[in-house]
Amino acid sequence: MDVAFYATLRQVVGQKTITVDLSPGATVRSLLDEVTVRFPPLGTLIWQPDGSLGDYIKVFVDGREIRHLQMLETLVPPAASVDIFPPVAGG
Repeated sequence: MDVAFYATLRQVVGQKTITVDLSPGATVRSLLDEVTVRFPPLGTLIWQPDGSLGDYIKVFVDGREIRHLQMLETLVPPAASVDIFPPVAGG
């Protein structure tokens, strides 16, 4: 599956999109665990110290935000497109 990163997360990864191979039945949690293993600096940007998802991190699976699905337990189909956005501020 393709995982796209935006803004400051893209800078950490060094590219716009990466390919991640996960087993069938994988969840957003397992996907995020995999990308933070591959890119350790992402860990402090994505996760809270207690292991929960950062308040302002936005994760979309096939265009739907996980906060409106099953959060970290949302299933990620093998051919899904995933977009991960960091907190954004401005005005």
